[in-house]
Amino acid sequence: MKILIAEDDAPVREMLCAFISDLGHEVVPTENGRELVQLAMAGRPDLILTDMHMPEMTGDSMIAMIDMYVPLAGIPVIMVTGATKDELASAGIPKEISILPKPVDFDKLTAEINKVAQKLGGA
Repeated sequence: MKILIAEDDAPVREMLCAFISDLGHEVVPTENGRELVQLAMAGRPDLILTDMHMPEMTGDSMIAMIDMYVPLAGIPVIMVTGATKDELASAGIPKEISILPKPVDFDKLTAEINKVAQKLGGA
């Protein structure tokens, strides 16, 4: 699968990229939501993995923008974040978004990625 990753913390971004690449997926990293939207418009990903709090565009704003753009609407999203449940609720994160807390539990992340792959027919 082609997975876009938006994470402003460089060491975390690099760790996520290495881990997901080792699972056999194509990874396209970026440090903020604005860049992720541009990359998604240039080539629709199979999955988006994002943080909530990032410079330039937060994860919730990025998700809303992607969902408004018809060719990108419906892309599965996994949010890996240190945000609290109250922050996520007040941001209006859609309930179909998978939320994983930081620090990342790689077994849970793998399970979420595998769920998306199964829904896409094992892409």
